[in-house]
Amino acid sequence: MTIQIKDLTISYQDHDHALLALDRLDLALHPGKITALVGESGSGKTTLGKAVMGLLPENARTKGSISLDGTQILGLDEPAMNQLRWSQVAMVFQNGAASLNPVHSLADQVAEPLIQKGTARKKAMAAARDLLGRMGIDADQAGRYPHELSGGQVQRGLLAMSLILDPPVLLLDEPTAALDAMTKVFISRVIQDLRNAGKTILLITHDLDLARNLADAIAVLYLGRIMEYLPGTDLVDRPCHPYTLALVRAFPFMDGMRDLGGIRGDAFYRMVHAHARENGRTHEHVHVAAPDAVHQGGHAPPRGCLFQPRCTQAVVECSFGDIGFTASDTHQVRCIRGGIARILSFEKVAKSFGKVKALAPTDLTLMAGEVFCLVGETGSGKTTLASIAAGAVAPDQGRRIFQDRDMDTWMKTDFASLAPKIGMIYQNPAESVSHRFTVFDIVAEPLRIQKQETDPEKMRARVLAALADVRLSTAPEFLKRYSHELNMGAIQRVCIARALVHAPDLLIADEPTSSLDPSVQAKVLKMLLGLQIEKGLTMLFVTHDIGLARKVADRIGVMAEGTIIETGPAATIINYPEQACTKMLINSARGSGHPDPGIHSRL
Repeated sequence: MTIQIKDLTISYQDHDHALLALDRLDLALHPGKITALVGESGSGKTTLGKAVMGLLPENARTKGSISLDGTQILGLDEPAMNQLRWSQVAMVFQNGAASLNPVHSLADQVAEPLIQKGTARKKAMAAARDLLGRMGIDADQAGRYPHELSGGQVQRGLLAMSLILDPPVLLLDEPTAALDAMTKVFISRVIQDLRNAGKTILLITHDLDLARNLADAIAVLYLGRIMEYLPGTDLVDRPCHPYTLALVRAFPFMDGMRDLGGIRGDAFYRMVHAHARENGRTHEHVHVAAPDAVHQGGHAPPRGCLFQPRCTQAVVECSFGDIGFTASDTHQVRCIRGGIARILSFEKVAKSFGKVKALAPTDLTLMAGEVFCLVGETGSGKTTLASIAAGAVAPDQGRRIFQDRDMDTWMKTDFASLAPKIGMIYQNPAESVSHRFTVFDIVAEPLRIQKQETDPEKMRARVLAALADVRLSTAPEFLKRYSHELNMGAIQRVCIARALVHAPDLLIADEPTSSLDPSVQAKVLKMLLGLQIEKGLTMLFVTHDIGLARKVADRIGVMAEGTIIETGPAATIINYPEQACTKMLINSARGSGHPDPGIHSRL
């Protein structure tokens, strides 16, 4: 059976306010397919499942349609819905044991749908025990009460209850939450078997690993709106919406490399409320109930992208209109920019210093909000590439595109507007600052050079904010210190503050921790990655240490003799390297390599 959900809007009324849980949602569920619904808590996932089952509370208000093989089921009365529940559409609810009656045995509750449909009790109990046995629950366990069972046993029992009438449609709400790995594998295999048997399955989950391994298609939900539709196999390696990428980055995949990252800011709720007008009519509107939401003049009408306050690539246009879907290959993305945007591209960019070819003709793309690590041996061309990306070195040939504009033309015609968009952390921090400058002068230098801030008080406020971002003192005596009075870790933090003081979109970090001891390096890296998330930065991170790269990178590019020889997601590069140089770097980092100076001659 096929479920078609169209233009579904659901709100929960509370006096003159209402919580907007789902907003004009469209979703199709097909036989023999698993559709996963993912998103943060409070995004509206469970509300959708309850709407399909007709189990919304009395204060729910609905618009739109839910059809089962063409028959409208949204709004059916209780007797009509009872004819569909369990026999046509069944649901495994979240919070296992809380969904069971504590005074009835597990077998009794699994048998109940059969008994309600008219099956003799003895026959229903036999069928329940048989099905529970296939779920790995023996006769003794089947006769126990919910509080006498483990979480995994309860979850298997709930799955058996949903299957007892062999319904064609299954809604699974967090079916593996809080389960051990072995039970999770068992439940996953059962779900796969159900898909192979032709069931129509909606998998509601925050477990992205489960979603990518089971789902044919994934819908990514945020504040009641779907941000992206994508194939399950693309979730980790090819997310197209910034929100999807942020969810993936925050999930602890077993094959993940980068340390976990969160999503900047917080998701709150969308409220609908009415204001009375002088003519006696009311004006209903929506606003986002968040600390930074503006609610001026009595209302803030819904406009623009809901994810815009937390996005890593938001532009002015994101704040206006109703953002629709854009097709991106096999994805549908609710993004005015068509998905994750390119922030910097190289097209056959090359550079030589005399007879030395530092950078061969190179193509490279940096995507908004990502950390791209450039790895290679000393002298492989990493710093040259980084300097060209920063605009500090001009290429001999090729084209640089920054934020959809030709970078060379931009530098010639309006360098003042380009310069603040790129920040640079140089190798060897002690030598990258003037020994005649105080801490305040070092951090304020970009603002003075770029003439971004001429008001002394505003400049001071920005410098202090940048120092606070990197967790350095803002006390007057610290601001007056010179670089030789600081330890190396403090100098590096001052350099990071200088790179961030003008709020760049792209941060280029050239060996930013190579001169630090491991403990300080760890603190600086953790701080830097936190700032990257909270400020929505794109980062080009240059390092010779591929072991370090695997902890910070979304993608890795490997350089050798002025050429990028291999690029890909960090997990792919580390686990499945293709080039001999990459394998050598990995083996050397693991302590099992045998550096061979002649290796490049054999590549």
